[in-house]
Amino acid sequence: MSHARPDRSHRLFHAYYAAVLAASLVLVGFLVATRRPESQDWLGWSFYFLILLLADTKLSESQARDGSKILSSRTLALSVLVLFGPLVAVAMDIGTSLVRGLLLRRSPPRKMFFNIAMLTLADGIAGLIYHALPFHDRFTTPLFLLPLAVALLTYSLVNSLIVTGIMSLDTGQPAREIWHRDIRWGVLAGLMELPFTAIVILLFQQGGPWTLMIFVPIIWVIFSLGRAHKQQKEAHMASIAVLATTLEADEPYTHGHSYRVSQYAVTIGRAMGMSPRNLEVLEYGGLLHDIGKIAINNDIICKPGRLTDEEFATLAEHPAIGARIVEQIKFLPETVDLVRHHHERPDGKGYPDGLKGDEITLGSSIMNICDAFDAMTSDRSYRKALPVEKALEELVKHRGTQFNAAVVDTVLALHRRGEFDIIPDSAVEKVIRQIQRVGEPPVRAIPTPIKEDPVHEVQR
Repeated sequence: MSHARPDRSHRLFHAYYAAVLAASLVLVGFLVATRRPESQDWLGWSFYFLILLLADTKLSESQARDGSKILSSRTLALSVLVLFGPLVAVAMDIGTSLVRGLLLRRSPPRKMFFNIAMLTLADGIAGLIYHALPFHDRFTTPLFLLPLAVALLTYSLVNSLIVTGIMSLDTGQPAREIWHRDIRWGVLAGLMELPFTAIVILLFQQGGPWTLMIFVPIIWVIFSLGRAHKQQKEAHMASIAVLATTLEADEPYTHGHSYRVSQYAVTIGRAMGMSPRNLEVLEYGGLLHDIGKIAINNDIICKPGRLTDEEFATLAEHPAIGARIVEQIKFLPETVDLVRHHHERPDGKGYPDGLKGDEITLGSSIMNICDAFDAMTSDRSYRKALPVEKALEELVKHRGTQFNAAVVDTVLALHRRGEFDIIPDSAVEKVIRQIQRVGEPPVRAIPTPIKEDPVHEVQR
């Protein structure tokens, strides 16, 4: 059973890859048989080829969180298919992809051919639609913006859907999550490029190929700004990961705890149908949930045995302290609730606010269970780790009082399907070393079950 799923994913990946290549070959054959270039402008083609190669190679490349490359050159590609037709646009993308893959980047052939197929389908389909729509040749009126907008949206959707599919099959992540996290804004950005694309087309018609040179610095600025925004967000995320792992670095009993909690939370949240945005909040909420312990004396956190009432009162301040810290992180405000309320209980006996029942958000309920489960299945200063089965028994025992019943049921169902197991220490160490060495966002490990104090003990 454990080998069937990887084998099936492997077959699906190759089937998808082959289908994309086959579809692109069919489209190229159709264009060769039925389409001719709108004009024989060799000088214009040459200028566009060089500018498109520059844009795809240096200017318009952005980095997805998992390391995948996403190319964005809609303006130039759409200009070519409008001015010269879809056949020239496809031929130009094939040519630039070959030069880029064989000479400039020396990309693996499998990756290069897939990129060629993807761009061929995006260009070809968008071009056919554009030239089939009314007003596509009415450049003296604003009416030509209508088919151009449809073509831009089509190009973006085709490109993005193909990328999402291959990334999902390659990484094992849900396509919906990848789309939400890495792709969706690129589709909307395609429409934002409509005026710029129209200007490029109209100036080329009026002034000829040399007008493309005017847009080189403009293209550089536009794509640099987009890349800078993405890098800024990822730098914030990386800072969170570094901070969370650094706080645990010197404590053997909690080392890796926050990372495991974040991954378990994402596994549960995905199984419960949470949106990709909420899964992202769970991931980073998990990394930050114990950030308030920075203000708590380490003697209390690491004390062997039970805490005194005074010590527990001090420890119980960490969710509120953590929430005040996380409030300063403006780009992910939803994590504040998870940090503040991850020790709240359905029966109202949690802290710091004594919330009960539906007053506790689903994300906070998930975080509560993940925190407890990781504590139960980890060695702590006051006891040894519990077996997974024993930890699950504790969850069931306190279902509906200490833990949200629906979340407990989800964990049990995941465990029965073999989809919820303890993340190996080796995987945790690898991720933490990477985080602390280069400050990159955490690499997603295969989710596994969780560790924390027995639920009837004080969770620390």
